[in-house]
Amino acid sequence: MFKGIISRDNGEPWGPTGMSTAKWLHIEPQTVNIPDLTATQPGVLLHALIEQTVPVGGDRIPHVIAWQGQMYLEDGHHRVMRALLAGQRTITARVLTVDGES
Repeated sequence: MFKGIISRDNGEPWGPTGMSTAKWLHIEPQTVNIPDLTATQPGVLLHALIEQTVPVGGDRIPHVIAWQGQMYLEDGHHRVMRALLAGQRTITARVLTVDGES
């Protein structure tokens, strides 16, 4: 499934990015291995897994933060879980590399 799970209750470990939905839309999507991702929320809502609505903010592509050699799923947990349940091992995502990448 995921490489790991962290909580962002005390903020993101990579610090502020200054990203907005509009800025994320300028990042070219790429293929990411789902097992390489660390989820940044503890769970998903079951009813949201079956809903195919447009996500809040309007971007249908998950957002990933690459920081210190790790890939963190910043947005799109339900979309990635849907892909996993469908048997996919990869997902198309927008990946932002944050300073400190090793």
